[in-house]
Amino acid sequence: MAMVDSREKKLNIADIANIALESTRSQHSPKIAFPAILTEMSQPNTDVKQMGNTVFILHKGDNGQGFFKALNADKARNFVENSRQYVVYAKKLGMNMLVTEFEDPAISTLFHAISKNPPMPGMGFKEYKLKSGGRRIVLNLGQ
Repeated sequence: MAMVDSREKKLNIADIANIALESTRSQHSPKIAFPAILTEMSQPNTDVKQMGNTVFILHKGDNGQGFFKALNADKARNFVENSRQYVVYAKKLGMNMLVTEFEDPAISTLFHAISKNPPMPGMGFKEYKLKSGGRRIVLNLGQ
């Protein structure tokens, strides 16, 4: 499925999840992954926030730390802006450090783009390559 420009049409969470699942290279079919995502969204200490046609799922831990993922169905330029807005939102929730893991190297490009003009002072990230071939980002939300 094609990405949908949120400036033209705002999707619901189910549509975003389905488009995101179809566009990623997951080892699990959308029929298996979609119910798992719905279960994940309803877990304790989990915050779900839609910005544009991107849904962010945050699992809040102790001391302002958390693990998050983004399900994106938006155009690339909007995804960057949605992500910039999300980190500001997460900071307002009291988060200081976020971790995410992903397979698609294009996601790494997103973090590099945001880091060129971070929305908050002192914001930065460290990227790690995983033995599985994936990547992990540790994102410091700054001051």
